[in-house]
Amino acid sequence: MYSKLIGNIKIKKIRIHGMTIVPILVYTHSEYSFMWDAMVPLLKKYASEVPIYWLTNSTTPEEVREKYIPNDWVYLTYKESDIWTARVASGLTKINEEYVLFLHEDWLPIGKIDPTILSNMATFMKNKSCGYLLSYCHYTKTEIQDGIDSDYPDYTFYYVVDHVFQPAIWKHSVFLEYCTRLTKTKHQNEDIESRRFMSSYNCWSIQNKKTPRSLTTVNSLFFPHMHALSEGLWNFRKYPTLESLLQSYGVDTKTRGVHTWWELDTQ
Repeated sequence: MYSKLIGNIKIKKIRIHGMTIVPILVYTHSEYSFMWDAMVPLLKKYASEVPIYWLTNSTTPEEVREKYIPNDWVYLTYKESDIWTARVASGLTKINEEYVLFLHEDWLPIGKIDPTILSNMATFMKNKSCGYLLSYCHYTKTEIQDGIDSDYPDYTFYYVVDHVFQPAIWKHSVFLEYCTRLTKTKHQNEDIESRRFMSSYNCWSIQNKKTPRSLTTVNSLFFPHMHALSEGLWNFRKYPTLESLLQSYGVDTKTRGVHTWWELDTQ
């Protein structure tokens, strides 16, 4: 039995002999609590066997916390005055596992997050001295290399050089170094500083080789998902079923526009 006490919360999960525990760290802000209406129940549904760390601003009203966050999740806060990297770093320091799956609140899971698969991904990362494993890959990366076969039919590991997309599994020490050395004031992105840093940490992805041009993220092996927002706009053109999914959880989808170009070539 895997048991950890953080604050007043004890997380208990089954630890199979030889399994590497890969927890999920969700970064969010109470301004986006409208996404919690969907994200929280979806994580409860699809990631019930995975430890969840929920990182948000310390000014989040207590009633919002009580409304949304399950008692068996670890609730963490950051200072509102901190820059983005410092905020994430404050959460990482509360996690002792060697690897962590990181995402924001708008990367909605749509399939089971299997701790065994996460552990197997961590094993690949250990064997390849990989600092970062992306949960999907753009077709431009899959078409120029054969990749490495995985133990899962149709799924192949691809070398991706220097991405900083999400959701992804990070080696904890690499992510903490990233958040300590880089001074990013906004969400992580593909700027020159980030790419230069990541290029030295042996980055990989894993992708269903039959669908590199479509269903890219929904067919993710370890985190099947739909990315709800891009630049504050809904990705309904990219994911035709996204709007109905959000509405089924009570999310008001009429208060903002629809993105018309973001990665429409891939899902």
